[in-house]
Amino acid sequence: MRSRIFPAPSPRLPRPSADPNYARAQLFSAKGDYARAVADFDRLVSLAPDNKEFQQQRQSAIAMQTELARVMAKPPAPAPAPAPAAPAVATAVPPPPTAAVPPSVNQQIDQSRLLINQANCAAALERLNQVLAGDPRNEMALRLRALAYMRLSRLAEARNDLNDLLRLKPDDPLLLALRGVTAAGLKQFDPGMADVNRAIQLDPNNALAYLGRGLIKAGTGKAQDALADYDRSISLNAKDPLAFTERGLAYVTLNQVDKALLDFDEALVLNQSNDLAKAWRGIALLLKGRNSEGQVDINAALDKNPNNQAAQLGRGLALLTSGQFDRAVVSFNQIIGKTADDSFARILRARALVALKKLADALPDLDYVLNLRPGFADALAVRGIARSAMLDYSKARDDLDRAIAQKETVESYFARAKVYEALNNPRKATDDFRRATELAPAGVFDVLAQAESKRKIQELSKRMPCGSGQATGTCL
Repeated sequence: MRSRIFPAPSPRLPRPSADPNYARAQLFSAKGDYARAVADFDRLVSLAPDNKEFQQQRQSAIAMQTELARVMAKPPAPAPAPAPAAPAVATAVPPPPTAAVPPSVNQQIDQSRLLINQANCAAALERLNQVLAGDPRNEMALRLRALAYMRLSRLAEARNDLNDLLRLKPDDPLLLALRGVTAAGLKQFDPGMADVNRAIQLDPNNALAYLGRGLIKAGTGKAQDALADYDRSISLNAKDPLAFTERGLAYVTLNQVDKALLDFDEALVLNQSNDLAKAWRGIALLLKGRNSEGQVDINAALDKNPNNQAAQLGRGLALLTSGQFDRAVVSFNQIIGKTADDSFARILRARALVALKKLADALPDLDYVLNLRPGFADALAVRGIARSAMLDYSKARDDLDRAIAQKETVESYFARAKVYEALNNPRKATDDFRRATELAPAGVFDVLAQAESKRKIQELSKRMPCGSGQATGTCL
């Protein structure tokens, strides 16, 4: 019995998607039974220790098991202690002070630093504003206030303080890197790039400057180029959760969702309250088709902050992948136009609109993204799908050709095969359908396209049989 359940590994291992034990482990993960999922993944890894996908899925299941255990084990808030009874007889009452002594500047700065560490940046700003009202050139107060503004996403105000600091210290590499990161958030990419490059020139081991340069490259649609800077930043400071989070976002953009999951897991190990990483891990899980796990992260992020825009994006994605297209559009409408980069949300909204056959409404979103990021493969692929549905096959094929030239995906080949089929070119259609079955699916949209491609190959083979002298079509 045991040998039938876990057969001995052969020299050529089967694809993970074809292994029944792998499928069972994924089923356990989808049901939230992470203990049994981890047990299955442990067995798979022992049989195939070099299989990266087994390792990644096992690590993700362990991370979700740990997260759920932490949530379930959270103790209730203790009841307030009863107030002590008043003494029957007062012993000695100190005289009241004649006047309250205001805290010193150093005390206010120390209190502000503590409040920032406690994520109470609003209270820290009150104290720092008092200090700077009396001494506008207080360097430490300016540094702390810039940091507080950044954490509150008040980037323009943070930049103003950094400008003042750099007038005092024009060659400070840390300040230059901070201003570069701030500029990236404000989409001021050219001055931001000048700042981070200057910071790296002054200090080649400045981890924050490499992170800032990665942010700028990713913000200008160069996610692949950004990876090298994120890698360098992490090699210099492997304890920065933001660097892992941003590299994970770059991997999502590049459809390397398994690598993204590992980075989001690491970011949450470093900082469990990193709600950005939690929300994006949920999105990555949804893109992998692991809906129940993804919903855990999305709901946890929304429970903590209903205005978490990444989590709101995840909720829209969950509606889209479950076929609730109208509700998905409403969800994406609440996000688009409110974030620094809403390209991903626009592409998802376009997908929902295509599913609703509102094709003319989908095109503006895709054109917007492609004006911002010319040649962005995901937007080209979805626009090709929309144009194909509008029977504009020439433009559809052009978009899909360009998308495939940059990045081969199951969905792009399937969509182009449908175009060739509509143009009555069964040979090219079959070639693309077949290629779609050979590629490894990168996400839930690829999985759906691959299943349909297999069906189409069978359908076309029935139309065009092989080995018959009476066959009029091309042999498949």
